[in-house]
Amino acid sequence: MTSDEQTGGAAPTQAAVTLIWFLGLTTLLAAGAYYFVIEHGLRRYYVSLLMWTPAIAALVTCKVRSVNMAELGWRWPKGRWIAAAYLLPALYGAAAYVIIWGGGFGGLIDPKFIKEVSYFLGLADWSEGATIAFGVLMFGTVGMIWHSATALGEEIGWRGFLTPTLMKLTSFPLASVGVGLVWALWHMPIIFWTKYNAGPNDIELQFFNYCLMTIGMSFILTYLRVRSDSLWPAVILHASHNIYVLTIMQPMTIQYKETWRYASEFGFILPLVILAVGLYFWRRFEREERAAA
Repeated sequence: MTSDEQTGGAAPTQAAVTLIWFLGLTTLLAAGAYYFVIEHGLRRYYVSLLMWTPAIAALVTCKVRSVNMAELGWRWPKGRWIAAAYLLPALYGAAAYVIIWGGGFGGLIDPKFIKEVSYFLGLADWSEGATIAFGVLMFGTVGMIWHSATALGEEIGWRGFLTPTLMKLTSFPLASVGVGLVWALWHMPIIFWTKYNAGPNDIELQFFNYCLMTIGMSFILTYLRVRSDSLWPAVILHASHNIYVLTIMQPMTIQYKETWRYASEFGFILPLVILAVGLYFWRRFEREERAAA
């Protein structure tokens, strides 16, 4: 074997060992955070602690394995990548919830959502329409600060570290599926043992739908990570998803008896819409790679 062949073989081995370090540390650190979230509920500080465990694992792994931290993608990208990351969740969320509302799987608009927004923002004297409009504006702008701070903790791990590491070992689709599955498995304890789900019915089915969603999102996020060479579009998309889907569209949906089967991250409509968008980005990536060859 030539020295070049030896070097070529060593690189994947080193990447694999680095991957094992990251996954092991993430599991170990998350275990402590799971305790607080499961025992004491989905309180903001405990959830934030959990969301930062992938980042801590990535940073420690970089130190232990002598990985250049610049490879995590700190560079701020061109504005078009940030704009795309911000708008995509609003678009795929709207597409999914138009199906949910239009198909009668859930109603619009839940009065509890208006009441909660009014209380949270101190808009007691405002009309319902003005309350909703101002709430969406505030959540979609000022709300990005909080959601970006928590999403950053996950994305340093998932897209800053794990995605580039897997891309050294395998292809775009396999890396996307791999990150999506790790992402879903990391959520599994809180899906099964807290109220971070759509209720007590068919948790296994809910988790399957959630896996479809994280895999679909991973195709989108892998594309953004590779093309922008930055983790920040992933942070923005993750935060925007948490705002437009989890903070606005799902809470404003009136829950019927079977709504849980169709709506939210645990019903099947949103995951299938996101998966379709993710597959589009996979095909787009392949076309661009062929064109560049």
